[in-house]
Amino acid sequence: MSLQSLPSGADLERLLESIEMIQYEDFYEALPVEVEEHLGIELRREGSSLRLTAAGYDHPMFNRVMGVGLDPSAAPERPEQVLDYAAAHYEAAGVRRWMLQLLPHVEPEGFEEVAGRRGIVRLRGWAKHLGPTDQEITRRSELRIVRLGTGEAAGEGSQARFVDLWAEILMRNFDFPPPFRGWLRSLHGRERWRLYLALDGDTPVATGALFLSESDAGPVGQLTFGSTLPDYRGRGAQSSLIDRRIEDARDAGARWVVSETDEELPERPNPSTRNLVRLGLPVAFVRTNWGPPKPEG
Repeated sequence: MSLQSLPSGADLERLLESIEMIQYEDFYEALPVEVEEHLGIELRREGSSLRLTAAGYDHPMFNRVMGVGLDPSAAPERPEQVLDYAAAHYEAAGVRRWMLQLLPHVEPEGFEEVAGRRGIVRLRGWAKHLGPTDQEITRRSELRIVRLGTGEAAGEGSQARFVDLWAEILMRNFDFPPPFRGWLRSLHGRERWRLYLALDGDTPVATGALFLSESDAGPVGQLTFGSTLPDYRGRGAQSSLIDRRIEDARDAGARWVVSETDEELPERPNPSTRNLVRLGLPVAFVRTNWGPPKPEG
């Protein structure tokens, strides 16, 4: 199945952006009320844009605006106006670290100068990866991959224990605040989510998740929440998790899988980006991120 059957250019950018937004909306639907209240978490549509806020967690992953210019039939959103709106919103929320994400076709010429006058700089971008599900799969690690909630994990202990361990690995590696543990656990059992662990014997060492959704190009799978404990990196855990999720996405009817990594830069190489490309998910485009410089200290 060739990627040429998908749209290209701005249409592809809009397609993949809308797919990601569907995933985040479902993720936020699973948000426990106590976590929402404790961290001031909010997700809101503003025109075609989607705004994420976590007033109690000063990190741009959960304080950002995406989807600018997603609807070509609507009145155009000027990125500099959205930037001003975002800056005012996050300042009022007490958030220092936030970002505005712009698709390549939306970012106007000279935007860096416009942003600079407002004290905003270009941050590391996010690379969007895209590949078909009908590719050949090769087992790449001795680690065993199990999907939570299935018989694969039944012999290893209670499902609740494995869900806790899945969340714990993510908490440790991403340094999420304690309330996030309940939010991550709440994804288990949701209709469109599949959670995975890589096991070294009986020891969970890496995580992954697959989100299944519909799009204008048909069913699609999104690979997310990939994380490996430091002592187990370099042993093929993520490669095996990617392969397994591509297989499961295909079995669920998805023709495509998408994922996201930090932009590969000469001074900041990213093994995750290279790994996805090697496994059949090339970079479709890089979405630029704009925000305040990271505070010192």
